[in-house]
Amino acid sequence: MLRLIFRLAFQKQQVLGSELSSPRSPDSSAPRQRTNAFRKVEPVEPQNCRLIEGLENGSEDIDILPSGLAFISSGLKYPGLPSFAPDEPGQIFLMDMNEQNPKVQALNISDGFDKASFNPHGISTFIDEDHTVYLYVVNHPHMKSTVEKFKFEEQQRSLVHLKTIKHELLKSVNDIVVLGPEQFYATRDHYFTNFFLVLFEMIMDLHWTYAVFYSPREVKVVAKGFSSANGITVSLDKKYIYIADVTAQNIHVLKKHENWDLTQVKVLRIQDVLSEKPKISTEYANNGSVLQGSTVASVYHGKLLIGTVFHKALYCLL
Repeated sequence: MLRLIFRLAFQKQQVLGSELSSPRSPDSSAPRQRTNAFRKVEPVEPQNCRLIEGLENGSEDIDILPSGLAFISSGLKYPGLPSFAPDEPGQIFLMDMNEQNPKVQALNISDGFDKASFNPHGISTFIDEDHTVYLYVVNHPHMKSTVEKFKFEEQQRSLVHLKTIKHELLKSVNDIVVLGPEQFYATRDHYFTNFFLVLFEMIMDLHWTYAVFYSPREVKVVAKGFSSANGITVSLDKKYIYIADVTAQNIHVLKKHENWDLTQVKVLRIQDVLSEKPKISTEYANNGSVLQGSTVASVYHGKLLIGTVFHKALYCLL
């Protein structure tokens, strides 16, 4: 079966290669085109930017509270990606965006949680009616997928582990957005979990990934057909969900219903980013000399944080 799968993948790669070498316009489904592997990046760098000391092993996701406290996940180990600290567990860092010269601090995690296998990915916060802050973390212990629920203790600058969430639909989880006490949406970025089958999935451009709604009473797929469902967030009015399909290079806008189902409203494709009249504004761009593998950008009162999968993090004044 595997031999047949890789033969099919090789045949498609040959076809795509011939299309790329032909004088016709490049096929938008070609792996190189979809991943922007050979795109030239012209730098756009604000003057007031600096690398954040202490974040050397990635800053894959960032979530900023209304108070200006920023949670940063670091130390992600992911198949096929480099790691500058392969033997060190992941961490959650805290940064106060209100400080004039903000610095990061690693948060202590309560006993009873397996810190040695902590491998944090996407994160999301939820503030309860009593102002208690909960942090939800996509975790990949031993390359599995779980969602960890923590309570944030601001005075102690620590996280108290409350619960580990597992489900058969929560596999290859990338990101999460929490909208209620134990109600969240999560994205699945790959259908397969085997590394070689993931490569096959990418070459064949299978649109088999999806978004899941989770609650203690119900778990269901609410949106599907993505090439690679990646980042997910919610609109300020909580009525719409945004999902980034990273290899398809677009953003899906979905309406949230009372039963937590999602219906697609539109698909946004960012175009002409490098032209003289782009349809969006580029606040920061770098060719890899400063940042490598950027994944997230968060803004708070004119201050910008940019995170990466395995590299450093950047702080800018806009």
